[in-house]
Amino acid sequence: MTTQSVGPHLCQPDKQKSCAWCCGLYNNHVTSRAGLARQLRARTEEFARTRRTVEGILNFSERNKEKSQLLDPEFYSCEFVGFLNEEETRVGCMLHPLARGNGGTDWRGLSFHGAMACQGFFCRSYRELSTSQKEIVLSTVNDWFLFGLVISDADFIYSFFRLVAENLIDPATLLMPASAKLVHEFFHWKIDWPFGNSGSRPTYIDSRAVLGTKGDICSQESEKQVLAPLDQIFVSLSSKFSSPSERQSAEEKVNHLFSRLCKVE
Repeated sequence: MTTQSVGPHLCQPDKQKSCAWCCGLYNNHVTSRAGLARQLRARTEEFARTRRTVEGILNFSERNKEKSQLLDPEFYSCEFVGFLNEEETRVGCMLHPLARGNGGTDWRGLSFHGAMACQGFFCRSYRELSTSQKEIVLSTVNDWFLFGLVISDADFIYSFFRLVAENLIDPATLLMPASAKLVHEFFHWKIDWPFGNSGSRPTYIDSRAVLGTKGDICSQESEKQVLAPLDQIFVSLSSKFSSPSERQSAEEKVNHLFSRLCKVE
């Protein structure tokens, strides 16, 4: 069954940002934006010098696969992800027919997943978020590094909007300048969360390792059970609490942000 487009585009939404999470961009021992940008820059410059032939592209592939240091060896990290523009604001597939130097030729068949898989994959955020939810994320996050970390985590975004509803905040107000600043602050916790964030890496963790044995935790026997919004936020942020008081401080931090959102006029 073909997945229908729902709302705005998420992979390459505008000139300010893009997402390459599904290509394994964050499956990397280099976790900082600056470090990852250096890797992408070097790879992009090397590919610009690569002859657009099957042999030339496969040789590029072998050289760059040898440089990979993966966090999760079971999740492929594509060596053809690079910067798509000179401003280095967009990341994505350098084999795409619209990418620089390809002259309209689609070379994605030479990648690990192949052209059909790349064309046909749609992430949960694309399939499940409402148009208004997507537009709020798109309007408040304008950096490729942060955008990919946020938009790839549908549960993190859902939890934000669940708390918006619980606090009786009108979603239509979230794009007002003062509110949008606070929404960005929330999403930016993917980078600067103070309670054990793992360096902006994707969340390859068991929720029980973060939350202990609380009764509202999703168990292996009941995967349909949904975490409470605060718990899901803590899981998405790879939180590690050394004491009950530290968890309480984290809860207060989230509650304080939503209290400020409620007061925006």
